[in-house]
Amino acid sequence: MQTTTSQQQEQSQVRLEAPALPASQTTLVALGLAGAFLLSYVTYQIADLQMAILLWVGLLLGFTLFHARFGFTSAFRRFMAVGNGEALRAHMLMLAAASTLFALIFSTGTGLFGTEPAGFVSPIGVSVVVGAFLFGIGMQLGSG
Repeated sequence: MQTTTSQQQEQSQVRLEAPALPASQTTLVALGLAGAFLLSYVTYQIADLQMAILLWVGLLLGFTLFHARFGFTSAFRRFMAVGNGEALRAHMLMLAAASTLFALIFSTGTGLFGTEPAGFVSPIGVSVVVGAFLFGIGMQLGSG
Protein backbone atom coordinates (compact mmCIF):
# COMPACT_ATOMS: atom_id res chain seq x y z
CA MET A 1 0.00 0.00 0.00
CA GLN A 2 2.90 2.33 0.81
CA THR A 3 4.49 1.93 -2.64
CA THR A 4 1.22 2.70 -4.40
CA THR A 5 0.80 5.94 -2.44
CA SER A 6 4.40 7.00 -3.07
CA GLN A 7 4.05 6.19 -6.77
CA GLN A 8 0.89 8.32 -6.97
CA GLN A 9 2.66 11.21 -5.25
CA GLU A 10 5.59 10.98 -7.69
CA GLN A 11 3.19 10.95 -10.66
CA SER A 12 1.29 13.97 -9.33
CA GLN A 13 4.56 15.86 -8.87
CA VAL A 14 5.62 15.03 -12.41
CA ARG A 15 2.33 16.38 -13.81
CA LEU A 16 2.73 19.72 -12.05
CA GLU A 17 6.02 20.56 -13.74
CA ALA A 18 5.52 22.50 -16.97
CA PRO A 19 8.05 21.93 -19.75
CA ALA A 20 10.16 24.87 -20.85
CA LEU A 21 9.53 26.42 -24.24
CA PRO A 22 11.85 25.29 -27.01
CA ALA A 23 14.45 27.88 -28.04
CA SER A 24 12.68 28.57 -31.35
CA GLN A 25 9.38 29.41 -29.62
CA THR A 26 11.12 31.54 -27.02
CA THR A 27 12.71 33.56 -29.82
CA LEU A 28 9.36 33.97 -31.58
CA VAL A 29 7.63 35.05 -28.37
CA ALA A 30 10.40 37.56 -27.66
CA LEU A 31 10.21 38.95 -31.22
CA GLY A 32 6.41 39.17 -31.02
CA LEU A 33 6.52 41.05 -27.73
CA ALA A 34 9.25 43.37 -28.99
CA GLY A 35 7.18 44.08 -32.11
CA ALA A 36 4.06 44.73 -30.02
CA PHE A 37 5.90 47.16 -27.75
CA LEU A 38 7.45 48.92 -30.75
CA LEU A 39 4.05 49.17 -32.41
CA SER A 40 2.47 50.55 -29.23
CA TYR A 41 5.29 53.13 -28.89
CA VAL A 42 4.81 54.25 -32.50
CA THR A 43 1.04 54.36 -31.97
CA TYR A 44 1.51 56.47 -28.85
CA GLN A 45 3.81 58.88 -30.71
CA ILE A 46 1.53 59.22 -33.74
CA ALA A 47 -1.86 59.20 -32.01
CA ASP A 48 -2.10 59.25 -28.23
CA LEU A 49 -2.45 57.04 -25.17
CA GLN A 50 -6.04 56.14 -26.08
CA MET A 51 -4.99 54.39 -29.29
CA ALA A 52 -2.10 52.61 -27.55
CA ILE A 53 -4.50 51.26 -24.90
CA LEU A 54 -6.98 50.15 -27.55
CA LEU A 55 -4.14 48.47 -29.45
CA TRP A 56 -3.29 46.39 -26.37
CA VAL A 57 -6.96 45.54 -25.75
CA GLY A 58 -7.18 44.25 -29.32
CA LEU A 59 -3.92 42.33 -29.08
CA LEU A 60 -4.90 40.65 -25.82
CA LEU A 61 -8.41 39.79 -27.01
CA GLY A 62 -7.00 38.37 -30.24
CA PHE A 63 -4.45 36.32 -28.29
CA THR A 64 -7.18 34.98 -26.03
CA LEU A 65 -9.52 34.07 -28.87
CA PHE A 66 -6.66 32.46 -30.82
CA HIS A 67 -5.71 30.19 -27.94
CA ALA A 68 -9.36 29.37 -27.25
CA ARG A 69 -9.69 28.33 -30.93
CA PHE A 70 -12.68 30.64 -31.19
CA GLY A 71 -12.62 30.95 -34.97
CA PHE A 72 -15.51 31.00 -37.41
CA THR A 73 -14.01 28.36 -39.68
CA SER A 74 -13.20 25.91 -36.89
CA ALA A 75 -16.72 26.29 -35.48
CA PHE A 76 -18.30 25.57 -38.86
CA ARG A 77 -15.85 22.70 -39.51
CA ARG A 78 -16.74 21.12 -36.15
CA PHE A 79 -20.45 21.46 -36.93
CA MET A 80 -20.09 19.85 -40.36
CA ALA A 81 -17.67 17.10 -39.30
CA VAL A 82 -19.17 15.84 -36.06
CA GLY A 83 -22.47 17.71 -35.75
CA ASN A 84 -21.35 19.70 -32.70
CA GLY A 85 -22.97 23.15 -32.91
CA GLU A 86 -21.80 24.54 -29.56
CA ALA A 87 -19.19 26.80 -31.13
CA LEU A 88 -21.69 28.16 -33.67
CA ARG A 89 -24.13 28.90 -30.84
CA ALA A 90 -21.32 30.68 -28.98
CA HIS A 91 -20.64 32.81 -32.06
CA MET A 92 -24.32 33.67 -32.41
CA LEU A 93 -24.47 34.62 -28.73
CA MET A 94 -21.38 36.81 -29.14
CA LEU A 95 -22.91 38.48 -32.21
CA ALA A 96 -26.18 39.12 -30.36
CA ALA A 97 -24.36 40.58 -27.34
CA ALA A 98 -22.15 42.79 -29.53
CA SER A 99 -25.12 44.04 -31.55
CA THR A 100 -27.08 44.84 -28.41
CA LEU A 101 -24.14 46.66 -26.83
CA PHE A 102 -23.43 48.66 -29.98
CA ALA A 103 -27.11 49.62 -30.26
CA LEU A 104 -27.01 50.88 -26.66
CA ILE A 105 -23.75 52.74 -27.22
CA PHE A 106 -25.02 54.46 -30.38
CA SER A 107 -28.43 55.31 -28.93
CA THR A 108 -27.06 56.82 -25.72
CA GLY A 109 -24.07 58.52 -27.36
CA THR A 110 -21.75 57.27 -24.63
CA GLY A 111 -18.26 56.27 -25.73
CA LEU A 112 -14.87 55.49 -24.28
CA PHE A 113 -12.45 58.27 -23.40
CA GLY A 114 -15.12 60.96 -23.64
CA THR A 115 -15.80 60.56 -27.35
CA GLU A 116 -19.20 60.43 -28.99
CA PRO A 117 -19.63 57.30 -31.13
CA ALA A 118 -20.99 57.62 -34.63
CA GLY A 119 -21.32 55.36 -37.63
CA PHE A 120 -18.49 55.88 -40.09
CA VAL A 121 -18.88 54.88 -43.73
CA SER A 122 -16.19 55.47 -46.31
CA PRO A 123 -15.50 54.26 -49.82
CA ILE A 124 -13.44 51.15 -50.46
CA GLY A 125 -9.78 52.00 -50.84
CA VAL A 126 -6.35 50.47 -50.69
CA SER A 127 -6.52 50.19 -46.89
CA VAL A 128 -9.54 47.88 -47.11
CA VAL A 129 -7.80 45.62 -49.63
CA VAL A 130 -4.60 45.46 -47.54
CA GLY A 131 -6.61 44.87 -44.35
CA ALA A 132 -8.61 42.07 -45.98
CA PHE A 133 -5.40 40.45 -47.20
CA LEU A 134 -3.84 40.64 -43.72
CA PHE A 135 -7.04 39.28 -42.17
CA GLY A 136 -6.96 36.32 -44.55
CA ILE A 137 -3.34 35.59 -43.66
CA GLY A 138 -4.19 35.77 -39.96
CA MET A 139 -7.13 33.41 -40.42
CA GLN A 140 -4.94 30.86 -42.17
CA LEU A 141 -2.18 31.11 -39.57
CA GLY A 142 -4.72 30.84 -36.77
CA SER A 143 -6.34 27.72 -38.28
CA GLY A 144 -9.65 29.39 -38.97
